[in-house]
Amino acid sequence: MTESSLFFDSSAWLAYFLESSIEIREFVENSNLIFTSAISLFEIKRKLKKLKFEDLKIQEVMSFIKTNSVLIDLTSEICEFAADNYDLATVDSLIYASAINNSSLLITLDKDFKNLDFVKVIE
Repeated sequence: MTESSLFFDSSAWLAYFLESSIEIREFVENSNLIFTSAISLFEIKRKLKKLKFEDLKIQEVMSFIKTNSVLIDLTSEICEFAADNYDLATVDSLIYASAINNSSLLITLDKDFKNLDFVKVIE
């Protein structure tokens, strides 16, 4: 796995759009390939709605992610692999399994991923 193949979870994308991490911004601007789980779109949109973002801004965020990353749909194989191998919260397990399945480094701000292989937790 190389850093040219990254997998962003929802916390990474939210940090990018909320401008709370220079490191995340550099990943977005300098990465050859970013993967994103389709389930992260749900988490991001829900969070932006809770933060009272305007609908047009939410649409822009969703469009940016869809344009600047490869969306990974959940498959039955990913779901079963996550259930068999990871003792994380459900969505976290699915995202981590998706990253592993795509041979990517998971980029997150979520400390629940700390100490897992192929994960970079941004402080």
